[in-house]
Amino acid sequence: MNHPSWVEVDLAQFKKNIDNLRECIGDKLFCLPIKANAYGHGLCAIAKAAEEAGIDYLAVAHLQEGIALRKANVALPILVLGAIHEDQIDQLLQYDLEISISSLYKAQLVAEVCRNFSQKCRVHLEIDTGMQRTGVRPTSAAALFRFMKEAGCFEIRGVYSHLAKADEPNDPFTLHQIETFSNLIASLGHSFIAHLANSGGLLHYPSSHFDMVRPSMASFAHCFTLKTKISYFKVVEAEQGVSYGHTHVTPKRTRIVTLPIGYGDGYRRCLSNRAHVLIRGKRFPIVGAICMDQCMVDIGDAEAYVGDEAVLIGRQGEEEITLEEIATLCDTIPYEILCSFNDRLPRIYVSHRQ
Repeated sequence: MNHPSWVEVDLAQFKKNIDNLRECIGDKLFCLPIKANAYGHGLCAIAKAAEEAGIDYLAVAHLQEGIALRKANVALPILVLGAIHEDQIDQLLQYDLEISISSLYKAQLVAEVCRNFSQKCRVHLEIDTGMQRTGVRPTSAAALFRFMKEAGCFEIRGVYSHLAKADEPNDPFTLHQIETFSNLIASLGHSFIAHLANSGGLLHYPSSHFDMVRPSMASFAHCFTLKTKISYFKVVEAEQGVSYGHTHVTPKRTRIVTLPIGYGDGYRRCLSNRAHVLIRGKRFPIVGAICMDQCMVDIGDAEAYVGDEAVLIGRQGEEEITLEEIATLCDTIPYEILCSFNDRLPRIYVSHRQ
């Protein structure tokens, strides 16, 4: 490990999460979305762990993620959730990826390539039940489904949609989406894998489980820790400005330590003068503007040395800085925080739990 900051991923916790979710879904199939580098946890390593945990399906956002998994010898079925482009179709077939079909136009493009290659492809029909993003309208779904069945080059593996507000229990719109989807799959004959539930759907709406569920955030709960090591220590006198713009001025003589991590790694600049870190099991504030590669922490009269471990997200001793806390400080959601950490930070895989 060359970089003094890193993401630590607890694979034992990940597998425990999978087991717990399995208990909730019973005999339903389990599709694990691992888009955006598995939400910051590491695409291929998580895919391998998912295979070992008995996951049935993987889902990715686009072609390149699917290719990376196949080149890593991941054998599980892989569904590409994102809308496809014409120049990608041959590689989608080449790497045995399952394709989302969201319109007659896209279905025709895929059919033409399939005929040119004299092969069939596995597809999932995407229905828009209320996200207004991608997917065919429910009123047009039957005609598209019929075209796909009659084309002779499609194996229709699934029909699916996305829940827009499932994090809110008893939400009327979510119940409407579930009802719309349920009626549609019944009208199509339900000779395929029907899937709708995300993490919120799995937890709050049992009627959304159908044949397969796609929980992402629930699968990754408490697996992610962001760590670094103190790179510098100095005593700073009172009334001294810290970092760019001097947005923090020391009220008294204090000890400032520097951490080799910044917004260039994905640790957001908006956390300046707001977030805390854990050093030797205690909370200390980040002071001054977070730089591209470094940030500063005021440890007061406490003791710390160069090389000491600091935790920016996760637990140290009895203290914890949660992902939700960081997301709240950034006025965003945990997904965005996780996806912001780039490949400059190595991923270290551990198994802390027995």
